[in-house]
Amino acid sequence: MGLEVLWAVVLGLAGVYFLISLQWNRQYKKAKGAPPGSMGWPLVGETLEFMITHASKDPDAFMEKHRAKYGNVFTSNLFGSPTIITADAEVSKFVLQNEGKYFRASYPKSFVDLLGKYSLLDIHGELHKRLHGLALSFVNSSKLKDYLMDDVERYVQSMLSTWQNRVVYVQEEAKLMTFSLIAKQLLSFPPGERTQSLKNEYYRFVAGFFSMRISLPGTTYSKAIQARQNIVRKLTVAINERKQDKITEYKDMLAALLDEKDANGESLTDDQIIDNVLGLLSAGHETTAMSMTLVVKYLTDCPKALQQLRVSKHQNLKKKKAGESLTWDDYKNIPFTQNVINETLRLANIALSVFREATQDIEIKGYTLPKGWKVMPYFRGLHLDPALYKDAKKFDPWRWEERIPSANFTPFGGGPRLCVGLELARIELSCFLHHLVTRFSWKPVEEDYVVAFPVTNMKKKLPIVVKLLNPDQ
Repeated sequence: MGLEVLWAVVLGLAGVYFLISLQWNRQYKKAKGAPPGSMGWPLVGETLEFMITHASKDPDAFMEKHRAKYGNVFTSNLFGSPTIITADAEVSKFVLQNEGKYFRASYPKSFVDLLGKYSLLDIHGELHKRLHGLALSFVNSSKLKDYLMDDVERYVQSMLSTWQNRVVYVQEEAKLMTFSLIAKQLLSFPPGERTQSLKNEYYRFVAGFFSMRISLPGTTYSKAIQARQNIVRKLTVAINERKQDKITEYKDMLAALLDEKDANGESLTDDQIIDNVLGLLSAGHETTAMSMTLVVKYLTDCPKALQQLRVSKHQNLKKKKAGESLTWDDYKNIPFTQNVINETLRLANIALSVFREATQDIEIKGYTLPKGWKVMPYFRGLHLDPALYKDAKKFDPWRWEERIPSANFTPFGGGPRLCVGLELARIELSCFLHHLVTRFSWKPVEEDYVVAFPVTNMKKKLPIVVKLLNPDQ
């Protein structure tokens, strides 16, 4: 009798699962003309496979498997939503350029919960246009460029001054430096206890971006929500202090946000300011830190590129500018440096993708992108497409000596949501590279590799031993 009951339960569960599977796949079949693909398992879709492969030594396994089976545009189900993934340059460009017309930004709910409803990632329309423009004007203001450049030079040189004759974990050092720098530029927080306290909460916060949205105590998501609440308290204190300070003239993003007014003369609310500071903190720190880390990895593995950097304009600039600070134009006019940075950004793919939602049925390249579905331009798949880049997984900065179409290279996104900090990130990387290769040599302590989930990281934080270069080298 017991065995019969057990079989009845098993058959019942199998029947329920079968019905759920039918319903699950029916939503895909209803979308006539949608790209080929699979909805994966009921409820979780292909999310677990996506997460597991991206956190492994082979982060491209998911894309390569689907590309071989379905092509560069395919259907999946990620983070609870039917999703069109595109690594096709034409489709990706169309999606990015038509934000606000055919598509709207639409990130996983865990993202929105953490960054806030007023973050640049999630707001739309006139408010997004205002705040995006404000951030762009802050970074690119001619009055502020020298001020920001001085910060970059000072923080980079301060970090590198501690690297000599010891084992350096590049990822940790780069994250500490870039976080301190962005805290200074956003909030005028100096290095010290206040910045360290904010950083500690930030790392618990960012860990929840791609976590399962489960609010049980002890889960990654729950810890991230608590960290956000702690960060909000710290930022609220900073805003109140600033409002009461009628004397000091600040040159940071918080000052720009506090001064911002709409057409009716209305100021931003504290919630709007906090969400934007949080978003800019995330955008201006993680990507630059990991690009710094990975450029060291790639140059370590490519001595020819490192040597060319040393004998190129870096040495000439070092002699020409002895005792002087380099300008933005100095850094931008070192061609091979920019080639190295481009190739690092292409291979590193710090921002794997962006998320959009189709606001109507859209026909493109013979496919239908159904209304209400997520569309995910997948930059990693685009940048590592062997049809676009010869030896796509090889670090080859010389490939940039020939023109590469802009649609094939999107490390900072595109369209009206193009990353506001792209030029500042390039300057930080250029400054770091200049001082690193003209002052130091290094060797890896052990073999390390990249994982791409939940964010791009070196598995062992890239340990190296650093020595001061001979003046004649």
